[in-house]
Amino acid sequence: MNESPRASEASMLRLSRYHCFLGQMLESPSLRPVTSRAIAEELGLSEETVRHDLRYVPIEGRPGSGYDAAALYEALQEYLDLSAGHPFLAVGNADILRGLTVTFPAAGFGMRPVGYLSDRLEDAGIEVSGITISPMADAAGLVEQFDVSLALVACAPEAVDTVLESLAAAGITGVLMLTPVLSPHHPTDMNVTYFRMPCALKSLAAQEPPTPESPTQASAPSCCG
Repeated sequence: MNESPRASEASMLRLSRYHCFLGQMLESPSLRPVTSRAIAEELGLSEETVRHDLRYVPIEGRPGSGYDAAALYEALQEYLDLSAGHPFLAVGNADILRGLTVTFPAAGFGMRPVGYLSDRLEDAGIEVSGITISPMADAAGLVEQFDVSLALVACAPEAVDTVLESLAAAGITGVLMLTPVLSPHHPTDMNVTYFRMPCALKSLAAQEPPTPESPTQASAPSCCG
C-alpha cells in the first residue's frame, strides 16, 4: 500500500469518484490529458477542491496540459489500494446479482467480486458471470479463501439484520448497503454505508419546480424520518 499521507474521509470519497471518472474516460477512443478543471466540471466540484485532493496522490501534472489520464488513474488505484482489483462479496438473490454485473461492472472501477451469496437456499449453485452463488453459511469460507473484508448487500429488507450478522461473524468489516432499510441494526464493529434509494428519489423530487396539488393528491410518506 502507498505510504503517502492519508487524506480526510471527504477527500478519500472524492478521490474514489475521480478514479471512477478516469476509468470511464480511459474507455474513450479519443483519450487526452485531463486537467483538474475538467474533473471539477464533470463532477460538480470546485477546481481548488480537486487540486487539494490530488496533492495526496504521488503524481505531478504538467502546467497548462494537466495529467496523463492513464498515469493518474494508476496513481489513484495505488493510493486507494485498488491496484490488484480490491475483492468484495455481493449478497442478493440470483436476479439481483445478475443485474449488478450489468449496472456495476466492478473491474472497470478497480474492484473485483470474488464471491456471491444469497439468503435464498434455492439460489445456491446458480452461476452468475462465472461465479457460483453460495449460501450465507459459506461466507466465512469465502472471507478466508479470498482475504476479503468488504461486501455489497442488496438482499430482501426482511433479511438485512440476519445477513449483516452473518457477514460480521465471517469477518466482513465494511458493507455498502443497497437495500432500502429504515431502521438498520448492524453490528457495532461493522462500518456500513447506506444508500437509501427512496430518500434519494424524494430529494430529487423535492428539487423539482412545484406543481399545483390536486384535491385528491395525498402526501407521500417519508422514508427518512
